[in-house]
Amino acid sequence: MGEHARPDRHDALGGAVPHRPIVDAPPRYPSPVAPTDEKLWRYASLARLWSWSLIVVAGLLLLLSIAIQAGDDEGLGPRWFATLLGVTGLTGVVLFPLFRVWLRRAALPSVRLPQAVRATGPRRLEASPRDWRRWAAVSGAILLVGGAAMLVFLIGVLGKGGTAEGVVVGMIAAWGAATLEDVRRIRAAEAAEGRRYYAACRRPTGVGSKLVWIAGRDAARPA
Repeated sequence: MGEHARPDRHDALGGAVPHRPIVDAPPRYPSPVAPTDEKLWRYASLARLWSWSLIVVAGLLLLLSIAIQAGDDEGLGPRWFATLLGVTGLTGVVLFPLFRVWLRRAALPSVRLPQAVRATGPRRLEASPRDWRRWAAVSGAILLVGGAAMLVFLIGVLGKGGTAEGVVVGMIAAWGAATLEDVRRIRAAEAAEGRRYYAACRRPTGVGSKLVWIAGRDAARPA
């Protein structure tokens, strides 16, 4: 709506006296420096936490396999232990190099570094230790439940001979080891580029939505 006048007032001689023109006010937007509810999660630390969560879950699934076998009529025996440990080791040795190649194409954390943009706009705070503990607990619980479900399913299909248990434990451990090895690539990229990479999101589960970087000299005061 532009300027307009309404001749609804009159002077003493009966002439119309227009109101002052009414001008639409421009829209007001939030200040670009206003705080935001997004937080900065150190990307290398997220990758390391994820990898160690996988490795710890693999160890817990190993203990769960032993507990399941101990409750079976056959019980624990040297042959079962040899099968479990042998298949676990073989699966890890085979899958670790495969994961390094296959996951590097799409799933390893370092693959996303070229998509990062410089941190601008509203100021963000770094995630607190409480935030990190909460996310570690939630992600670990989800991984443990998912891994246990897969373990029980394969035991039901292949039996309790130690093979199914070893495949699941070895696969998850190899995944964690491949991701842990990838953390070195992120650290190397940060050192070479003079940057620090962060996930800018409310929760780390949104890490894929926005990845930002901050120059090394400014990393102590996130923008």
